[in-house]
Amino acid sequence: MNELESILNTATQIAETASEIALSYFRQKILIEMKENMTPVTVADKKTEENIRAELNLAFPGFGICGEEFGEEGKEHELVWTVDPIDGTKSFIKGIPLFGTLIGLLQHGEPILGIMVLPALRETYTAAQGLGTYCNGHQLHVSQKTTLESSFVSIGDVDCFEASGHKKGLHRILDKAEFVRGYTDCFGHSCVMRGGIDAMVDPVVSLWDIVPLACLIKEAGGDYFSFSGKQTVHESSFITCGPGLKKEILSALG
Repeated sequence: MNELESILNTATQIAETASEIALSYFRQKILIEMKENMTPVTVADKKTEENIRAELNLAFPGFGICGEEFGEEGKEHELVWTVDPIDGTKSFIKGIPLFGTLIGLLQHGEPILGIMVLPALRETYTAAQGLGTYCNGHQLHVSQKTTLESSFVSIGDVDCFEASGHKKGLHRILDKAEFVRGYTDCFGHSCVMRGGIDAMVDPVVSLWDIVPLACLIKEAGGDYFSFSGKQTVHESSFITCGPGLKKEILSALG
């Protein structure tokens, strides 16, 4: 077992344990607050991230952390964790079981490890550079579709396409793709990893949303990029797909 695989195993245990904290609040009456950016946050988000940060700091001293709820510490370090305690908080609040706990690892700003736990579905997705992508022990591979006309595409929130100036691009995808449905947040990208969906288009994202997903998709043989076409986790849009769809998706988005 190499060092990265050892880090992955320990971080996976931390993610799975923390996801059970989130799950313990699922479909319970909890206080919902609104952050400054008008997105919701609950005690479940906060308690889950607190646990993850404490355990990561204990297991990996000298690593930085960037989390959705409690900000950055040690961002100047070579290795920096990203933490999204509940990706899909709106689904979580509505009692929809398609939310996940995400942990990623950046090395010099580039993703090298990704973990996604969907606790309500009892699914754990793991990947690290050069090690492949797995869900509950089974290796995953993206689809090999090469045309939008034959592809099943998932999309993020529709209003975010308008907010990001890509409403026309959304309509071109709707017109061109064989099927378009809104399996949002990390669950939508999990479907790309296993080849069930051919592409997922997220118009507005944050770093902690996508670092783990980028590694998971790449190790499953797929591609990730922003609306600019760059393979990056440092822009505010995120697209995942099989290796043959990038050109057509970017052309449709304009």
